[in-house]
Amino acid sequence: MPINEFGFLGNDIKQYENILKTKYKEVFDLYEEINHFLHTVKFGIELKNDDFQGGTIIGIFCKSLTTFQSIYILFKHYLCNNAENLCRILFEEMVNIGYCSLGKDETRIYLSLQAINRLRLIDKVNDEENRKYFIKNYKEMFFKKKSYNQRKSELLNFLNSLGVKEIFSKKGKPKKIILEERIKKLSSKGIMSYYLTFYNMVSTGVHSSPDVLERYLIFDENGLMEEISWGPKAEQCEIGIIFAAINFMIISLEYIHKKFSFPKKEDISKFWERTEKLGSKYQYNFEHNENEGMGSACQDLTP
Repeated sequence: MPINEFGFLGNDIKQYENILKTKYKEVFDLYEEINHFLHTVKFGIELKNDDFQGGTIIGIFCKSLTTFQSIYILFKHYLCNNAENLCRILFEEMVNIGYCSLGKDETRIYLSLQAINRLRLIDKVNDEENRKYFIKNYKEMFFKKKSYNQRKSELLNFLNSLGVKEIFSKKGKPKKIILEERIKKLSSKGIMSYYLTFYNMVSTGVHSSPDVLERYLIFDENGLMEEISWGPKAEQCEIGIIFAAINFMIISLEYIHKKFSFPKKEDISKFWERTEKLGSKYQYNFEHNENEGMGSACQDLTP
């Protein structure tokens, strides 16, 4: 089954797509059904205009829906490595939904990330050491509408308006809460397990680490390059990526239920049961901890 000079954009890729459609039809059917349910949840939540915590959670949820669908589209069209990379983003979105569900202060800390990131950006542009890397007069153009001091003052005022001490260090400087700290706040063994294993492994593809080259470069027993692998041969099309994405979205639903008492717990449980049952068929093992209130899953992802 050759791939012509158009690669994944050519007609020859269809034969590979058909393999996945046939092999994983029941998994794809479940994915599409869950996706439909997720969209009914999006429109079914009663959100008050002054509920900034709820609004933030739903905003992240809407973003995660796009990621969830993108993973499916990429995987289904045999761009499985890219689908795997997006699972890293979906994991972060799930964590942020859970973190914001903890309370208003946690939501404010999450919202502070935007201002802190912008502060770091304007500091970099303002740093004279970095001027040599920019085009001529870039700094002046960047601060044309608002000066550095104006922008910095506005961002610091916003951070102070959030009224959360944890945003600032003992020296009074804004500090960023990293992903691992947000995960620890969730007190979920399943999510932490995912972070320590799955998340770090898929990160190699996101950052183009040397680890991913083994997919594209084949070496002989003497360490000499024997073959360049590309196209479908280089795609890691394990269905575990699809199950991971489903798992993350169901966990997000549990956090959303915690805030809005919607959707119904029994509806979420039904999707857990169906996903666990189908996952066992493909040797993707789930562990649903009722006391923890979250689901976890594991698969052999040894590098």
